[in-house]
Amino acid sequence: MGTISTWFIVAQVFGVITLGFEFWSYQIKDKRKYLFVNGIAGIFWILMFVSIGMATSMSTQISLVIVGISTTLRAFVFWWIFAKNSKQRRMAGRIFLLVWLVISLVAAVLVFGQLPTRQVLVIQSVALFFALCFIVGQYLPGKHPVRLTVFVYAVMLFLTQTPLNILEGNGIERWNIMGMLIEASKMISVLVFYFLFFQKKMLAKKLVRIKSAVNCELTEINFGSDIATIADFGLLKLSKLEKLVAQMVSLEIKIIDTDELTNVGTIEAKTQAIMDDLKTVHDVKMILEKIVRLKRQRLEEVAIPKFANVQEEMKDVILGDQKELLKEGLANV
Repeated sequence: MGTISTWFIVAQVFGVITLGFEFWSYQIKDKRKYLFVNGIAGIFWILMFVSIGMATSMSTQISLVIVGISTTLRAFVFWWIFAKNSKQRRMAGRIFLLVWLVISLVAAVLVFGQLPTRQVLVIQSVALFFALCFIVGQYLPGKHPVRLTVFVYAVMLFLTQTPLNILEGNGIERWNIMGMLIEASKMISVLVFYFLFFQKKMLAKKLVRIKSAVNCELTEINFGSDIATIADFGLLKLSKLEKLVAQMVSLEIKIIDTDELTNVGTIEAKTQAIMDDLKTVHDVKMILEKIVRLKRQRLEEVAIPKFANVQEEMKDVILGDQKELLKEGLANV
C-alpha cells in the first residue's frame, strides 16, 4: 500500500462533513428542511468520491459520483416540489418520481446483465428494491416513510455495498471506512430520532394522566366541598396538588415540537394548551390563598380569647394581692 495522499485525507474531511449533515437531516421532521439538508449532504458526498478518485483513479469512482449527483438532484427537486401544496406541484412530483424510477430500473437492468454470478445478482436485486423504496419514501408525506426506508436501505448498503474497497488501478487496496461510517450514521440517526419520538409520546401520556388527576380534584373542590373542609381534610394533599400542577406545565413545554410549529393554527393550538395550564395554576393558587386566609382567621379567633383570659387572670391576681395587703394593714392597726 502506498503513502496516503493529500486527496485521500481531503476525502475523509468531506466524508466527516457528509456524516454530520446526514445525521442532522434525519432528526428534522419538516420534509422540505430535511430534503434541503440532505441535498447539502449529497454535495459533500460527491466531493468525497471525487477526492477519492483524485487520490486513486477517477474511473473507479465515476459510477459513485453519478449516484451522488442523482441523489443530490433528487433531494433538491423534491425540495422545490414541496414548496407549494398545489395540484400542479403534486403532479410534477409524481411525474418526476415515475421518470426517476424508470431510469433507475433501466440502469439496473444494464448493470445486472454484467454481474458475474447469480448470488451477486440476488444481492444487488434486493439492494435495488430497498433503494427504490427509499426514493419513494422521500416523496411520500409524513416523517416515517423516509426514515423506515432509509434505515433498511442503509443496512443493505452497509452489508453489501459500502464495504466494497477503494480501488487503485486494478487492485483492491483498502476498505471505504468513511462510507461505512456514513451509512452507520444514518441508521444511528434514525434510532435516535425514534428514541426521542417515543420519549415524547410517553411524556404526552404522562401529561394526560396528570391533567386528569388535577381536573378531577379541582372539580370536586369547586362543586363538592367548601374551603373549610378542604383546609381541614383535603381531597388531595394540597402540596401534592401544587407539585402536580407545576409538573403539568413543565411537561406541556417539554412536549412542544418546534418542527411542528409550521403555521398559525399549530402555534395557536400549542399556545392555547399552555394558557389552559396557566389558568389551572391560577385556580390552584386562588384555592391556596383562600386556605391561608382561613387558617390565619382561625388563628386570630383563637388568639383573642386567650389574650382575654390572660387579662382576667392578671386582674384576679392583682385584686388578690391588694386584698392581702389590706388585711395585713388592718391587722397592724
